[in-house]
Amino acid sequence: MVTEDLYRKRQEEKARSRAEDEERLARGEVSSSELQRQNLAFKDVRTDRVSFVKSREPKSIKFLSL
Repeated sequence: MVTEDLYRKRQEEKARSRAEDEERLARGEVSSSELQRQNLAFKDVRTDRVSFVKSREPKSIKFLSL
């Protein structure tokens, strides 16, 4: 299936990226904290334009009976 191919390709990309990160660490090109900063999911989000707020959980859940 197409979805399985996409999933497999993404896994391969991630594995390749991890291997490159390990090599960079081993060569001393980056520190572990710098590498962690580079790999943050939201590193390029501008906080002056986007704000993250804690989701508010409902005080009670109401169930509807059908």
